[in-house]
Amino acid sequence: MIDGQQLWKKRMIAHLAEVRRYGRYMFNDHLLLVLFIGIGASAVFYKRAVDELVSFPYAVVASLLLAFAVTQGGVRTFVKEADAVFFLPIERRLRPYFWRAAIYSFFLHLYVSLIVFVVLLPLHFQFSSQPLFIVLLAIVLLTGWNMFVQWQEEARIGRDHFHTFVRFLTNATFFYFLFLQQYVWMFVPLLFMVILARYVEQKGRKSGLQWEQLLADERRRMQAFYRIAHAFVDVPHMKHTVKKRTSLRFLFRLLARLHMRPYTYLYVRTFFRAGDYFGLFVRLTAIGSVFIFTLPRGVEWFALLCSYATAVQLLSLRLHHRGHPLLSLYPISSVEAHRSFMSVLLTIGVNQAFIFGMVAYIAHGVFTMLSTFFIVFICYGAIIVYMRKKREAA
Repeated sequence: MIDGQQLWKKRMIAHLAEVRRYGRYMFNDHLLLVLFIGIGASAVFYKRAVDELVSFPYAVVASLLLAFAVTQGGVRTFVKEADAVFFLPIERRLRPYFWRAAIYSFFLHLYVSLIVFVVLLPLHFQFSSQPLFIVLLAIVLLTGWNMFVQWQEEARIGRDHFHTFVRFLTNATFFYFLFLQQYVWMFVPLLFMVILARYVEQKGRKSGLQWEQLLADERRRMQAFYRIAHAFVDVPHMKHTVKKRTSLRFLFRLLARLHMRPYTYLYVRTFFRAGDYFGLFVRLTAIGSVFIFTLPRGVEWFALLCSYATAVQLLSLRLHHRGHPLLSLYPISSVEAHRSFMSVLLTIGVNQAFIFGMVAYIAHGVFTMLSTFFIVFICYGAIIVYMRKKREAA
């Protein structure tokens, strides 16, 4: 007989052991030192920049960031491929298992949301009079509501990206009125939240568990972790996915006419279509651009932090096709492949530096644009030199 509590305990212990195993390679002494220096320097410049601000749209920025944090409320189930077959007849007995999965996921997402709010604290103390207890209570309630609604959609009803967008707007509206202390208007998103929760609960009762969707979500979350770990150590569990990117077909046709080197062409297409490399680049570039545009000083360090995070996570692109048997058919040396990867990484860095520089020029002027561009360019150049030295030493 299946015991849901014991099953969850075994799956949880196995997951933590795997995270610790790869975490030893990811958070080594060198990376921890860089993170410590980067976070410390960023915190100092961030505090100084906030102290110099006279006006700032804190309610808008904070509501959007917190809404984005609490909207990501999926439940980590740790389900495996065979569960869809063996556990299908005994779904009702697994309620203790999924209940513990919900509790674990709630505190995990709450932790992330609280980190976002901690980053916003200097701005909150200067531009908002809302008590911290009220904001923390709102974060807790909205994290639980989003996780409940998303669980019903993922596990029983079916995922809908439009519903996710609606939840994001609802969260942002609620936080916006909260920071403005417009408590009467807060009842509008609150009423919608109650109606939506009731709707998904009643609709979810009529359906069984969507095992294929649960497996796909769990696989996607684990692959995201493996992609980060793959930048530091070989991960045998990596499963690569390919995305169509129909909006970039014109770019692929242009690349085919440029007659570039084979590995260069392969890495460029891999960057756009495989895994989440392109999405990672877009997200970190967007986050860095927002900070560069809004902060009055120290924007170069935020650009450096975002560019370093981008470059480090893109290093796994070099190993994306390693071990593929078709690559051995081409009479191309590993030196040529390494050179092609470095040129692609440098091109990505130049584009990110150009974007950061343009945003800095619009918000701060020519000098900040030049300093931002060169700092980002030097960051990518230093990583490329380090990889070259590491390869020569090996």
